[in-house]
Amino acid sequence: MDFSQITIGFISSLIIVLRRLINLVFFPYKTMRKISSDADLSQAAILLLCVFLYFLLSSRLRSLYHSPLIIFSVFLINFLATTFFFYLGAKIINREGNWSSFIMTFTYSLWPTLIWFITNSGLYYVLPPPRTLSVWGKSFSIVFIAFSISLLCWKIILVYLAIRFSGKLNFYRTVYLILLYLCWFIPYSILLYHLKLFRIPLI
Repeated sequence: MDFSQITIGFISSLIIVLRRLINLVFFPYKTMRKISSDADLSQAAILLLCVFLYFLLSSRLRSLYHSPLIIFSVFLINFLATTFFFYLGAKIINREGNWSSFIMTFTYSLWPTLIWFITNSGLYYVLPPPRTLSVWGKSFSIVFIAFSISLLCWKIILVYLAIRFSGKLNFYRTVYLILLYLCWFIPYSILLYHLKLFRIPLI
């Protein structure tokens, strides 16, 4: 495969990623179902590259305790461990699921988190804390909280659909796996906070 074919393939995958981002906003159920049956891991690579670029950008906007490469490496380990956890859980429960399918769906479920982190870093640069208690300051806080809650709801929907479609699970088994995951993820997140790697894990 020559360079032109690689370039065309990359551009094609990038267009698909952007189109699916829009579809995930308006048609998350239908879009995530399609993603779960897609085997084009180049799309997942593009999304993970976006995360790496975010860490590089954030290191220029604010000082980080660790280098972007170390933080991205920890993120990648967290991401692979998360996808493997749900893949293994689906295999144990109903012997269904494919790890590459979990990687595909979970990379797309990173969009709400990535958008929130990019917005937060941008606002940190434009409107650095401490922020005033004026009418404008309070209005900004209300809008940002509403924006954050909206992204959180979108994130929960995408993660639920990712686990359900990739693992071919029903509602109760999906929720059961999520609760099991939270049992170790919450203490692990606290550990990452104390190690000054993540205040809020990007996952």
